[in-house]
Amino acid sequence: MPGIWSHRQVSTLALAAGLVVVISGCGGDDPKIEDASGGKDFRVSARASFDQQQDLARTRTLKITVRNEEQHRTLPDVAVVLKGLQRRIPEADNGAGRVADPRRPIWVLDEPPAGGQTAYVDTWALGKLGPGEEKTFRWRLTPTVAGTHKVTWRVAAALDENGPVQAFGGKDAGSFTVRVRDTPAATTIDPDTGRVVPAT
Repeated sequence: MPGIWSHRQVSTLALAAGLVVVISGCGGDDPKIEDASGGKDFRVSARASFDQQQDLARTRTLKITVRNEEQHRTLPDVAVVLKGLQRRIPEADNGAGRVADPRRPIWVLDEPPAGGQTAYVDTWALGKLGPGEEKTFRWRLTPTVAGTHKVTWRVAAALDENGPVQAFGGKDAGSFTVRVRDTPAATTIDPDTGRVVPAT
């Protein structure tokens, strides 16, 4: 009779509908499922700046601005990994006993990116980054070791249980070769704030 479905037809339709739901739930662009596990690469670009001539004890700003070049996908947790702010003490310098942390700072971190602390070493994250959006990471750093040093950076699209998930495309990594002079910059005291500032 027209308009009446048999029990077999209804069962077949229900099964087909169930398959559609299961299939649609296994794919898509959900960043928490595919992208954070490395299933897809994110396209990003970044601009970075850091003075390459510095003086001991004079604070400088390292700035990295990251842009999401995707048209439809959000970076789950944009992050930057910095290397080179510390140096490892040679065994000969450790003395008679072992030290808990053999690293010593080349730059003292005076101010990290606001709200960017993570559980990973040398890694800061600023949350989700929508298509076409930008976020800027800023570190206030004071050099403590004279000489020529190399600082490297790379952008991560997310953080998971294995650490940062690398992003790709555009300029997603770079480095600075910085010469720190062994003569501290002349300083003075700001009478209004009491802070030590570079002399003019």
